[in-house]
Amino acid sequence: MPAKVQTMAYYGDVPWHGLGKEVPKSVTAEEMIRAAGLDWSVQFRPARGAMKINRKGEFSRYEVVRLPRETAQKREVPHETGQSYLPVLALPRKNAQETEVLLGVVSRRYTPLQNVEAFEFFNPIVGDRQAYFETAGALGEGERIWVMARMPKAMEIVPGDECLKYLLLSNTHSGDGSVVVKFTSVRVICNNTLMMAMEDGQKAYRVRHSKQMHFKLDELADFLAITQEVFLKAEECFRLLARIQMKGDRLDQYLEAVFPRSEAQKKKQERPQRWGCLRQAFDGQPDLQLPGVQGTLWAAYNAITRFEDYKQPQQEEQPDQRLERVWFGGGADIKLRALVKAKELAAKWPS
Repeated sequence: MPAKVQTMAYYGDVPWHGLGKEVPKSVTAEEMIRAAGLDWSVQFRPARGAMKINRKGEFSRYEVVRLPRETAQKREVPHETGQSYLPVLALPRKNAQETEVLLGVVSRRYTPLQNVEAFEFFNPIVGDRQAYFETAGALGEGERIWVMARMPKAMEIVPGDECLKYLLLSNTHSGDGSVVVKFTSVRVICNNTLMMAMEDGQKAYRVRHSKQMHFKLDELADFLAITQEVFLKAEECFRLLARIQMKGDRLDQYLEAVFPRSEAQKKKQERPQRWGCLRQAFDGQPDLQLPGVQGTLWAAYNAITRFEDYKQPQQEEQPDQRLERVWFGGGADIKLRALVKAKELAAKWPS
């Protein structure tokens, strides 16, 4: 079952998921951490029942434990394997009844990344007013945290159709997954979230929780330098999709590429129910009927992103479950696949 949102903060309009505490635009990293309820740290220590496995005193497995919030001060939490101490920003404790929470059991090679360190990634651009924090929060008991920063200037695909640019960093404290930085965009007119890949086709920039993690995270300052180029290429791609008219059976070809039919469906010449929902949005959704958007591959692509963001699944879906799905789960993967297939077809079809 998808994790529930533990805490969250946001700037601007109430997000589509309806979750979180509002903060001002000029919020600092420290203020955003507090508002988002991320003012806690994790500790890395030998798991119960674990055995020492070498002369260094290392154990076979370790626990990642969320510590209660404490008195406001700067302090350090040691890495139990003898690695360097990790800085922690401990802010005022809000609940005297808070206890430690086990977030995951990991190997000795795992290196935790504290919440305050995750926010430090954005310091160069937020401090220079090149971007600002827009949302941050945690899922579950803190197994996953995220920070999203909005970049300056919007992409205009056609007149009246703009897309905002974001960097989304997520980190897990459970031992599953890496530190991930994604390029995302939000189409203003409908609030659809668009996922973008890097130049080499990778879904995101990933850093494993290892001894080399902090060195690699330092390199992300260079990574930020290419963000404008990445978004420029995305803008060019989106504009190309808006020039491709969906003539003849092109819509069917696109839907087949993204959501392939089974052999039985092909034999019976049946269209999946999802195809019908997407066709209905393509033909009737108001934001997809705008001049320059209507009848284009850009409209078809956004029909899919809208379906993934706002569909009503067979089982009841809470706002926090939806957030997990469209940012980090299957919905994010489908939206990225839809963009990849749209680019491939655009290269074949004359505009």
